[in-house]
Amino acid sequence: MANTLSDWIKAFSDCEIPVLHQSKRRIRELLQDEQGITVTVLTEIARQDPGFAISLLRRAGKSSKKEITTIAHAISLISIPLVIKMLTDLPELEKIVDKKYLSKIIDIYSYQYHVARMAREWSILRKELENNENYTAALNRSFFSFMLYLIDPDMANQVEKLYFSDPENHVKNEKKLLGYSVDEISESIAKSWKLPELIRQSYNGKHHNPKITGVRLAIELMHHVYSETSVRYPKELITRIAEYIRVPIDSAPGKLNSIIIKTIRDSYKDLPYQHLLLIMMSYPASIKVKPKQSNTEVKKLKYTLFPDTIDLLQSNESNKSTRELIEITMNAMKKGIGFSRVLFIPFDKAENCLNVKFEILDQELPSTKPLRISIELNKLFSQILKKEQTICINPKNQHKFSYLLPEKLRPMKPNATIIINSFYINNKITGCFFVDHGNTDKQLSANDLKLFNIICTELKSAIESGLIKKNAIKKVA
Repeated sequence: MANTLSDWIKAFSDCEIPVLHQSKRRIRELLQDEQGITVTVLTEIARQDPGFAISLLRRAGKSSKKEITTIAHAISLISIPLVIKMLTDLPELEKIVDKKYLSKIIDIYSYQYHVARMAREWSILRKELENNENYTAALNRSFFSFMLYLIDPDMANQVEKLYFSDPENHVKNEKKLLGYSVDEISESIAKSWKLPELIRQSYNGKHHNPKITGVRLAIELMHHVYSETSVRYPKELITRIAEYIRVPIDSAPGKLNSIIIKTIRDSYKDLPYQHLLLIMMSYPASIKVKPKQSNTEVKKLKYTLFPDTIDLLQSNESNKSTRELIEITMNAMKKGIGFSRVLFIPFDKAENCLNVKFEILDQELPSTKPLRISIELNKLFSQILKKEQTICINPKNQHKFSYLLPEKLRPMKPNATIIINSFYINNKITGCFFVDHGNTDKQLSANDLKLFNIICTELKSAIESGLIKKNAIKKVA
């Protein structure tokens, strides 16, 4: 890959940026109906498509000596006919990118879109003029992340792993991998392309512009949400944001969550910006100070309720099948943690559905068998299976999400909490665990959730270790 900043600039400048299918579809519909295509219409398309947006800013920067401030400004500088031609001629992202990388780019688009909406809403709360400048800067500041997937997907994967791990040394590791930090490379490219000033100046801490502060804070916030899969915010971060947007600290988390929900509602139904929907289901708006647990405390917690199960799952001598290990784990969830309904719902790849095959229930509860959940028809489970995650449907969000569950899996009590875990083995979806306290009045505790996650992790490790052992024996044989 590139060795100098000029090499990076050339590599990115030579890269043709594709646009989303929905962007091309919308412009075709507008042209067919002979509707008036205005700057406003084109701006709205670009706001939903970060690839198209950065293409516009790059094109405008090359062709104009004026300082670009917003997407609408860039479109007006290029002219509407040329922008329509750009959108028509550019390749379609979904057609030219490998599916395994396409999902990565879509995730980055989702991240950028939410950062942009957050930055603009904050600007409105601060009663600043030209809040679309904040939106443009926030939407396009992370162009390096998705464009690297177009240029060098393997390196992009390595950069992503650095970004979501080892926060203290990630800049040092970036320089080791890329020769420079991501911000140094991005700033050089942004200057070469004459991107908006807010983008160019946002890559370093040497600024005094409150709009840049807003963009950087929005990035920090959404990085926390995406990396932690949580909207329970660290107190230190909330304190800084509350001061910036001029609201009380206690009301700041709710304000942030309402912006995320509004973003989800306002996005078009066929856009891939629903990544945060399940996170919003999982937690109330609250401030969280992360407690530090020692290894001794974690070990003690593991052995609190099901020592025999943990010993068996961690044993190298166990010859239990995957089915037997799942049944042992389910019994630990039922008897050890005390759940009333414990289901494991395997994923059938051929049929693209989930089928209830394992269940342990309180005696008075009705069986959930046979239950078949089509992934194509059930939006909730189609989202759950997209990645390995644990979500909670709780009393605060039941009214929004219970109807998405099949009738047999819906909460039995108004104050019930359901836990669903998408279970992956060797990075492949295997099925879902589903647990709750049935029709009892028992409430889910923080300890219940910890124990549930611990036993799921131990089961996964046991199954993967067993598969490795079997493969090794096959190779020797």
